[in-house]
Parts: sequence; structure tokens; C-alpha cells
Amino acid sequence: MPEEKGWMVPTLQLGGDFFLLEDWDGSPAGPYRAVFHFTPDGRRTLFIDREAAVEVISSIHRFDEIHVTDIVSERQGGKWVLEAETGKKGPLRLEVDYVETGALKVANALASLTPDVVSRSRVFCSLMPRLAAVVMGTDPKQRITGVTEIGTGCRFRVERMFKVERAQATWGGKDAGDFVECTLSHDLGDFSPVSKAMVSRVTLFFEQAEGGPRP
Repeated sequence: MPEEKGWMVPTLQLGGDFFLLEDWDGSPAGPYRAVFHFTPDGRRTLFIDREAAVEVISSIHRFDEIHVTDIVSERQGGKWVLEAETGKKGPLRLEVDYVETGALKVANALASLTPDVVSRSRVFCSLMPRLAAVVMGTDPKQRITGVTEIGTGCRFRVERMFKVERAQATWGGKDAGDFVECTLSHDLGDFSPVSKAMVSRVTLFFEQAEGGPRP
């Protein structure tokens, strides 16, 4: 089963813009960085820094536009800065400050010590979102295993979670808007958007979709 391993912010809302940040240390196409941008009317744009990784990410999610562009991603001391060239709209700069609270330290220790054979079990995959709900305030019904909107089977092994304390962005030199709880409702298959922004280190296991999108 193919896998990707690295860092992500599953959903981040700034004003009326929704972002998903990815920084993969490894994938079937090697390391790459990507930013998903969702608009309130449902349009999806992908900015990605490696042409070779387009096929990988397109086998998991659908997009209306895909742009291969320069992306710089740096994390240090609880701060993640990601910068991407987006063409006509100008440079996008996202800054995310994140922390590991006391409760998250316990949850992260549990996740890191759990054998993979256990983390694949149905019981564990149902318990992890409930644990995240307690420490993060997210929806306990969220899923870390399921099928995406184009029919790809996915499972996340969550290795570490961090609470986002502050986030801001400028796009083309303009402020993107206030950091607020995410209200994204786009179709992501079995996976619902995360309302409370978090930074996560994960391994994503997936099976490439066969045929067309889900009915």
C-alpha cells in the first residue's frame, strides 16, 4: 500500500478562504509540499512544488485547478511558515503558531507507542478521533480511515498533534482575513473537515482509486 509521511494542517480558515497545508518528507514521488485552497462556492485549487507528485495527490483528491509552483516550507520552535507563488494573485504567505499542551503530550505519547498492527484496528481508528475531541475540541465523529471523494481508500496514522494558537496569511500583499473556526463543508468523502485547526505529523496509507469518482 502506498504511503506518505510528513506534516499537515488538515483545515485552516482565514476570512472566507480555506487552506490545507502539506509538507511530506516521503511519498511514492519523493518529498513534496502542497497547499489546497478551497473557496466558499466549492472551487478547489492545488499548488504543489513537484510535477512528479501531481499524479500521487490527484489519485486521492479532485481539483479544479492544479499549479506546479515554488513552495518554501519551514517549521521551527512551534512556528510553521509556508510561502507559495500562486501566479496572478501573487505570493501567498501562511504563518501558523502551534503548541503541544499537557493533554496533547499524553495523547501523542500514546499514539507514538502504539504498534501499527493496533493502529490499523477498527477499535483504535474509532477511539483516536474521540481522544482528539477531548483534547482539541474537534468532532468525535471525524474519521481517520475511510474513502475519499474520488473513491480512494485512506488511513491516517496520527503520530503527533499540536494545537494551532494563531494563524495569519497575506496573499498578494493583502491580509487574508481573521483566523476563525473552520466551517468548510466541501465533499471529502468519508473525511469531514477539522473545525479546530491543528498541526499533525502523520503517515497516510492509501490505495489509488480505480475507475471514476464515487457515485
